[in-house]
Amino acid sequence: MAKSRTSFESISYTEALEKILARALPLSTETVGLDAVLHRITAEAIPVSADDPPAAKSAMDGFALRSRDTAAAVPAKPMSFRYEEVVGAGHVAKGGVAGGGAVRIMTGAPMPPGADAVVKQEDTRENGPRQFTIAAPLHAGENVVSAGAAMRAGQPMLPDGEPVGAQGLSLLASQGITAIQVRRRPRLAVLSLGDELVEPGNPLQPGQLYVSNSYGLGALASGHGAETRGLGIAPDDPERIEAVLKNCLPAGDAANPAELCDIVVTLGGTLQGDFDFVADVLERLGAELHFRRTRINMGGSTLMATLGRSMFFGLPGSPMPSWLAFETMVRPALWAMAGRARIEREMFPARLSEAVRLNPDRTYFLPCRLEFSPDAPPSAQPLTKGMTLTLPPSLLANGLIHWPDGQPSLPAGAEVPVEWLGDD
Repeated sequence: MAKSRTSFESISYTEALEKILARALPLSTETVGLDAVLHRITAEAIPVSADDPPAAKSAMDGFALRSRDTAAAVPAKPMSFRYEEVVGAGHVAKGGVAGGGAVRIMTGAPMPPGADAVVKQEDTRENGPRQFTIAAPLHAGENVVSAGAAMRAGQPMLPDGEPVGAQGLSLLASQGITAIQVRRRPRLAVLSLGDELVEPGNPLQPGQLYVSNSYGLGALASGHGAETRGLGIAPDDPERIEAVLKNCLPAGDAANPAELCDIVVTLGGTLQGDFDFVADVLERLGAELHFRRTRINMGGSTLMATLGRSMFFGLPGSPMPSWLAFETMVRPALWAMAGRARIEREMFPARLSEAVRLNPDRTYFLPCRLEFSPDAPPSAQPLTKGMTLTLPPSLLANGLIHWPDGQPSLPAGAEVPVEWLGDD
């Protein structure tokens, strides 16, 4: 294969993200049951189908009665009531409450007809068989959960494009829903490139190192809802690289439809050196290359291409740049394909703990360690190359400082927008 020397102009991060999101189209939908819906992305808005609770119920163990019958109750002259029926949760009263009457009721039991208040067990005193007294009046609705107090029929319950969490799962079950429409999980494959790479467990020869990025980025993709497939290691051989990619990209008769991926990520081989073949392989497969370089502080050699509906990201081979490129470019594509309504993570302001010098021609994404205080804004400690770190910045970081191009440096104490890298 003749090696191409075609170069692409380096584009801004904003332009790169626009190109990515314009092509990361939401995937098809499927129906899943409650046992498989956790963390899936809703493909439709789901309204409340029935009032919760469906009828007024008792909030306490006690006695249900009419509040107007208690108006004269005072400590000096308690009022006496009689009950004939005991009602627990899951049961309904056989009769109603008439003047001077009551029903013994347990927490969660439906209110009997005629009753509009519940006196707590501890606020009563027994004064005979099936009789009790109260020493203070009740107001209507006291210790009663009204119909629809938790949710009203027709109100939004789960919006379209949101992951279903534990509480969402509980809400679905509370409405008797057994299955919902969700987006199909994006299928993502990761391929490491390089003659120097060896799988863990094998002996290292001079000049070799263990492959690691593919494991870390595959785990990140799985955490973002992807069905992830590892493609192993391909040597610096364009024919071998093409043979692997044909099995997961729509590249003609060689492609197996059951194995096609929505996103393919390669690690390494994206520059224009003598052993960088990714762009040439993509051209041979018929892919459209949309950008090859991006003006960001790390991971700028990332390229993005499409072949049919499949997206391809060629990330740098080094751990930090590949991690940053994944977080800033691949993750948004994954979220968009998964049908998420919100592609951006939560952002909030923080104060820099130290000054940072920046190149004004680049957009900066700086991994940082956030420290929270109850009396001050969060402090962001940039995890820069000059620091002595016991672990890689990508492992220590819980935030990512965003800073657009145009400003050469930031003083200590400057307010910066930070992307939270915690739970999504």
